[in-house]
Amino acid sequence: MDRHRIWLLGVALLLLGGCESKPVLLNASEQGVVVRYNPSSTSAAEALAAAQASCQRFGRTALLQDTAVTGEMFATYTCVK
Repeated sequence: MDRHRIWLLGVALLLLGGCESKPVLLNASEQGVVVRYNPSSTSAAEALAAAQASCQRFGRTALLQDTAVTGEMFATYTCVK
């Protein structure tokens, strides 16, 4: 590889490494929500904020019930009054 291609590859990897992934809401309902997120780019507090926003649509508060790690985090919240 010439220097130009190596430089371009380095820049591309740097840009990809800086990408953030936002929490994804799964099965959001009045009863609860599962939040999937990447723990290397998203904090547990950000996941909780996403769950709170989902539960607040129903006038409820998110309460953490369980977490599972499969490379990504899956946090299960119950929406309580």
